[in-house]
Amino acid sequence: MKLFPFQKYSIVIKKGSLNALTELRKQTVSSEHYVSNWDNQSFIGIINTTDFEIALSRKLYGCFCVLKCKLENQNGILEITIHKTYKLIFIAFTLFAILGFLISLLNNGFENSSQLLFQTLLFVIVLRFVIIELGFRIIFKKGLHKLIEIIGIETIKKLDKNS
Repeated sequence: MKLFPFQKYSIVIKKGSLNALTELRKQTVSSEHYVSNWDNQSFIGIINTTDFEIALSRKLYGCFCVLKCKLENQNGILEITIHKTYKLIFIAFTLFAILGFLISLLNNGFENSSQLLFQTLLFVIVLRFVIIELGFRIIFKKGLHKLIEIIGIETIKKLDKNS
């Protein structure tokens, strides 16, 4: 099991990749520019001639999932991951919880810190399997539906995560 969720898809587009990327470019704000209001565009990110890396353009939760795709003619590989910033935040929360337990263990001994062990483990499990997993599933589905609508994905097939 991986620490962070990851999805990989094989896609086929109705139009050619050039037309699809043109349509996507119309609905995307470049992440290279500072823009205070992203809400009038669907995505924010970078779109090149054969690939793109985008995220939803919603404040707070929009950049949680990053959609990366490499297109060749009408076929492409789409990868959906959690943004690096959110990964660092979740790792920091986990390390703070573990560090807090270890400090309590060193100061108070195991007898006084045994209740904190259960709470620390419960915090890490809830963080990973509830907050990260549910957030990833909800936000990546929103982003995937918008992407399907904008670039006209004809078929989408989930690939093995190792391929």
